[in-house]
Amino acid sequence: MNKIDFKVTTKEDIAPICPFCEKELEEVYIKTKGLGLLTGKNVVYFCPYCSKVLGVGQSRMA
Repeated sequence: MNKIDFKVTTKEDIAPICPFCEKELEEVYIKTKGLGLLTGKNVVYFCPYCSKVLGVGQSRMA
């Protein structure tokens, strides 16, 4: 398998667009559940305009 370099670039001059309401996102809301110690912490990221879910995540401290 060939090694492919992956570049991550910070862009401050453009804003992402919500895939649902198509508004520019200057901020994203989050809602968390869980303590994050033994059970993990669940996070939901959502649009501040239409409240549609943009993504979910989970962290576990082991």
